[in-house]
Amino acid sequence: MDTQKQASENENSVKSPKEVLANLKAYYNNKEIIRSIELHVDFTNDKTFFESLQTFLNDHEDKHIIDMLFNSSIDGIAEEIDLYKRAEQSIIKTVDRPVFLINNDQIDIAITTSWEKHIAENIDTISKVIPAVGRIEITGDDRRKWAGTGWLLYDTDIIVTNRHVAQHFASQKEKGVFQIKESHRRRPLGVKIDFKEEHDTREELEFDIKEVIHITKKSELDIALLRVQTINHNEHQLPEGLELSYTPPTLKEDIYVVGYPACSKSEELRNTFFNGVSGVKQFAPGAFFRTSISNYIYKHDCTTWGGNSGSPLLDFKSGKVLGIHYAGTSEEYTEFRANYGVSVVFLVELLEELGIPYNHKIHPEKK
Repeated sequence: MDTQKQASENENSVKSPKEVLANLKAYYNNKEIIRSIELHVDFTNDKTFFESLQTFLNDHEDKHIIDMLFNSSIDGIAEEIDLYKRAEQSIIKTVDRPVFLINNDQIDIAITTSWEKHIAENIDTISKVIPAVGRIEITGDDRRKWAGTGWLLYDTDIIVTNRHVAQHFASQKEKGVFQIKESHRRRPLGVKIDFKEEHDTREELEFDIKEVIHITKKSELDIALLRVQTINHNEHQLPEGLELSYTPPTLKEDIYVVGYPACSKSEELRNTFFNGVSGVKQFAPGAFFRTSISNYIYKHDCTTWGGNSGSPLLDFKSGKVLGIHYAGTSEEYTEFRANYGVSVVFLVELLEELGIPYNHKIHPEKK
């Protein structure tokens, strides 16, 4: 075999994941684009790597360019097409992760971002969702005034939040029975959810938490269920709750989080990402990603912080719940923002396991 023929065959042989990533890094030559690609890719094994990368690239690039990235070296490709500029535009929504204040149950779009049109197109659905998310507050605890975010499940009196949120005020009394903790004065803590707590709204919409229905074990996923009063002391009724999605999210899913990020200890962080405030209701758009950790866990990149625990992860178009945010890591530790949510599938299975009725009309996908 002559040298030229051998070189040609080597050039067109299928590359390994490592070689393909090297091609991508050399070709895009942009750290933010590579971060976006890495968030979309499933690194479980070679098969999942190629399938998930192909899925992502198919949404943005021409077929012959993908073939060249997968099956050849990077040499000469950049002269054929200016892929960099096109790719930069296609993932701008992944790099751009603003947080918006909420006032009077409406998003305060005070800044111009790439999300403005997407929000406007779905504003009716979003506006219906916002009132069902509240801040879980504690009285009688000198160390902590509020614990995290919770949300009302459609057509029930059930508040969904995280286990680690509920553990600030609740404990297991005996197997399957939970109770609200006592204060240092040996009186039960007061626990309520306030569906307002907005930046420019002094109005409160508080409802007492009557019962701790269930807290998952530490070996299980991070979920807690609470029962809330349906009419509060001011004769106000609960807002309409959130519906659950029965359609698994895809790699292309645009989502948003509504919750209460707490940045009281870092003025720089608060001013840079969270509109200079802490502990008030805010809206953060982003995207869902698969993870190899578990079929019940998804990764997302909405901008969140402490206090967002328990926030619903919501589909942009339908406004239905896809998951429950429970943890995150900052770019300081991972080189990109990586947050985690429990799939709503686990919540459905938990409700059914506990024998808790919920409105089956909320999942028309099963029809």
